[in-house]
Amino acid sequence: MDDIRLAIKKSSPPAVVVQTLRAAITMRPKAARNIIKDLTRPLKDQKRFIRKFDNEHWKGTLIMSEMIRCDDAIALKRLQKADIVIFEIHGGGFRTGHSTMFMDSFITWLRLLKNKYNLYACIMSVEYGLAPKHKYPVSLNECTKSYDYLTKDLGVSPSKVIFSGDSAGGALCLETLIRTYSPGILDNHLDSPRENFSIPLPAGILLSSPLVCAETTSESWRLFEKADVVSARLGKLIYKEYLGIPHINIEDLPIMKLHHICKDFDRFLPKHVMVFVGGKEVLRDDILEFAKVVKDDGKHNIHLFQEHYVHDWFMIREIIKKKDKVRIAKYDEMFVDFVVASIDDAKSRAFSPASPIIKETIDEKLSGKIISVSESILYEKSEIIIKLDETFDLFDKVEFPKPAQYSPNTILSEYTIITDAVSPPTLLTT
Repeated sequence: MDDIRLAIKKSSPPAVVVQTLRAAITMRPKAARNIIKDLTRPLKDQKRFIRKFDNEHWKGTLIMSEMIRCDDAIALKRLQKADIVIFEIHGGGFRTGHSTMFMDSFITWLRLLKNKYNLYACIMSVEYGLAPKHKYPVSLNECTKSYDYLTKDLGVSPSKVIFSGDSAGGALCLETLIRTYSPGILDNHLDSPRENFSIPLPAGILLSSPLVCAETTSESWRLFEKADVVSARLGKLIYKEYLGIPHINIEDLPIMKLHHICKDFDRFLPKHVMVFVGGKEVLRDDILEFAKVVKDDGKHNIHLFQEHYVHDWFMIREIIKKKDKVRIAKYDEMFVDFVVASIDDAKSRAFSPASPIIKETIDEKLSGKIISVSESILYEKSEIIIKLDETFDLFDKVEFPKPAQYSPNTILSEYTIITDAVSPPTLLTT
């Protein structure tokens, strides 16, 4: 069965995948969830990375090599001892999706972090309740509770945490941060200061085609609504099933408050922000405006990457044309470099002045740039073909500061399998 699924994933034209997802995500709730789950469930050899949780503290999945061999206690210890924790909130229009729907990406990130930086990472992916059974703010409360459990109960420092969310998951990431650090914003006080200083902000955040505005009036909605994964019908279903409109005033939603914030994002937003947006998606204009406002606020290093694809192309790899697959591998490595730089900077700021090397590389190499297939000489096809066998280095020859000595970490290393410990390949795919 896995062979059949792999064959379909590799051979299906991107246009067919887009239309299939567009239709599936707007079906009746049970049918929509089942179809998306069938299309995205983990393959057999990916299940060894998975340990599921469903208790009074949180519901979701810990993803790390050989998690299948761990009981709950050992899995949680590995989470606590990991060098990096990626706090993942999946997308799916609030009505579909699950915590293991992007295993190809997750495993690639884990392997790259281990092979390139000798760092162990664990992904904590939240399994929140879906609409229409679970309406707003149930999913937000579950995500907030999971983050509280990670940082307060398990004692994991946010300085080694990277938030990650795509589409609706991006909205939940931002709302979780607002609820945690500056909840006054939710009470119609857009200028409310940060209230929670008991824990630092996370080191960084990845937002892939995030929902940052509940309105559908932008020019990109008019241009791409007929061909994007996200449709006007999906928007109406979100209003009805998740938001409970007209029972909830749309202006009272956190995502609408975010749309009106124009300064002091450092009250809740990590310093380092990586955003992926599709040049042909309906959310494009709202995402670009959000990125611009954050950048103009002058307190964040925001890295914006745009490709001429539809919604959530960075996470939904099947909508990428075959000739561009190599670019996705490079973007994965760029994300991993971003993770390491963000965490290094967060730890440096926590204990000493910011690392000048990291500050220079982020400010001069990435900050505020938009990289696209057609415009960036970094990704010209000829250069990619020539350099396929070379290590892609986002920051040229700059060396990241590392501890003088990595002490053996038994609880992590004993579960490392040989495929995760080979010499660093150029481009990893799964």
